[in-house]
Parts: sequence; structure tokens; C-alpha cells
Amino acid sequence: MILYDWKQRLKKDSKDFVENKIPAKDYDFEIIYNAYPERVDGEISGEIITYVAKQMGRYMTVEPEPFLPFLKFIRKNKKDVGVKVYNYIMRDIIKKNPGEYDDLFVNFIKSEKDYSALRNMFDFLIFPLLKKHPDKYVDKIIGWINIKSSDILIKNIFRIICRYLQSDKTKVRGIFQKCESYWNINNEAIRDGNIKLLKTIFKVDEDYYREIYGTYKSTYNPNFVEILSHAICENVKIIEEDIKNWEESGNTRIKEAGKVARRNIERLKR
Repeated sequence: MILYDWKQRLKKDSKDFVENKIPAKDYDFEIIYNAYPERVDGEISGEIITYVAKQMGRYMTVEPEPFLPFLKFIRKNKKDVGVKVYNYIMRDIIKKNPGEYDDLFVNFIKSEKDYSALRNMFDFLIFPLLKKHPDKYVDKIIGWINIKSSDILIKNIFRIICRYLQSDKTKVRGIFQKCESYWNINNEAIRDGNIKLLKTIFKVDEDYYREIYGTYKSTYNPNFVEILSHAICENVKIIEEDIKNWEESGNTRIKEAGKVARRNIERLKR
């Protein structure tokens, strides 16, 4: 817990930093809290950093444009603390100005190489937007799936879409149909993402899951068969019949996928 006197000082120093230091391109925001005496394992606590980010954000969300160079700089150069402050402030900027700053964080997302940092951004920036403005952001987020996109980006897109579906199953059909257009792309991360999506659909809407398998019952497209085989979540007659056909296929990929499907069915029977 931050003592009252320190809260007042941090508020004052945060305001001064935003009004005077940032315009002078002095981006070392650590000066705001360096004098704080308490440490956790030798470091300033997350509570203090979040509090300072909140105070700075109060002034930046009103008119964000002048502060974008600062935000870009701290995310790139201030390591984990900079990423945390960036995420906190950008979340509020985007929430208060939906649609206006999408390109800014999309550029960061597409260039991010660290999985943990990207996961953090999806959890704290993108997921709240997706929940609050699904009609605006579902298409946008799924549109980021691309064979040229990094594997960690693709994984996070499908992860956050699946998380969203578990909170709002009314969007299941629309989201599946959009992701279905990527079934025929030969990209392992995209394939794995669609497998994860199918498994999530089983959790939230079993009837629709069965409908999907019924639709692809007679497919001999290796990409489709691989997705269906890996995403088997129940042992029903229609799937058993498909597996037999896949196992007897002359196509090596379909035959191998059939073996995977058979193992999954046997596991479900136990």
C-alpha cells in the first residue's frame, strides 16, 4: 500500500514530468519514483510503477498525439518496465479514443519478437477492446492472420479469439466462418490455431462443432483433414466413418492424419 504522502508526491512529480520533461525529450520517467524507499527484491514494486503510469496517463489520454514519441521510446528502450507503462497508458488512450490509434499498436504488435511481451499486449490492450467493441475488432484481429505474420503473432491472435469465444458464444459462427478461410493455407501456426479454435468451439457449442464435422465429412483436402483429425474432441459414429476413409487414403498426408484421428478416438474411449 502506498502511503498518502507518497501518493501526493508521485502525483505531483508525474504531472511535472508530463508537462516539462517529456516536451524537452527527457524520457527517463524513473526519476518520478527513484526516491521511493521501499524495494521488492531490490526493485521498485509493480504497484508503484502502475500508480505512476496511471498518473501520467491521466494527462496523456486527453490529447495523446504529443506523447506518442515518448510512448514509442519507452516501449523500445525501457525494457520490461517500459513495456508495462506503455501497455497501461496505451490501453487507456485506445479505450478513450477507439479506432484512432489502432495503427500505432498494430505496428508494435507486428514487429514484436518476444512472446511474453506480445501475450501481455494482447491480454491488456486487445482483449478489452475485443470485448467492448466486438463488431469493430473481430474482423480487424482476424485480418492480422497472414502467412507473412510471425508465428508468435498468429498464436496470440487465435489464443485471444478463443478466449473471447468462451466469454461470448454468440459470435461462434461468425468467427469460425472468418477463420475457415485460412484452412487451406500451408502454415503450421495457422493450422494449429484453427485446431485450437475447433476445440474451443466444442467447449462452447457442441452442436455447431458437430455441424462443422458434418460439413467436411467427405473432404479429401489434406489441410482440412489434418485440422479435423487433430481437433477431435468426442467419439461419435460420423467421425469414426471419416477416420476409416482417411486411414485408407492413398494420400500420405491424409493417411497420417487418419492415424492421428484414430489415436485421438482411442484416447477418448478410455
